[in-house]
Amino acid sequence: MRQLRFLFQEPGLIEAVAIEPNEQPDIDINTLGYRSSWVADLMVDYDPKTRRPYAFMASNFDKTYPLVIWALKIHMHDERFDVPQAGLHAVPLDEAFSWAYAHFILEDHLPALEFNSQSHPTNISAQVLQYAALT
Repeated sequence: MRQLRFLFQEPGLIEAVAIEPNEQPDIDINTLGYRSSWVADLMVDYDPKTRRPYAFMASNFDKTYPLVIWALKIHMHDERFDVPQAGLHAVPLDEAFSWAYAHFILEDHLPALEFNSQSHPTNISAQVLQYAALT
């Protein structure tokens, strides 16, 4: 299962790079670069060898979080990722980006996430969207 590594730069730029476990990011990968996706503010770069999404970037994630999350939930729900930064395993992309929003944008002011019996968060996106709507 691929891992996502998040990078954040104030005020709202977030980037996630997908790599295979125990593999260093390939800084010399020759891609076509970020291109616009079907969602405003979400850009995607593809690995030319596998043609799978390699990196994701949103430059105004602090403002566009709900739009980005719903688009990821609807259009990119089939692949799951481990997110070592968060201790998350086998989560869909929208859940990983929801953790990143809570961690980097809300700066962990979100109340503790609820977990189910399998030690997986119970729909991180729903919890973060609900908190963001109330603040």
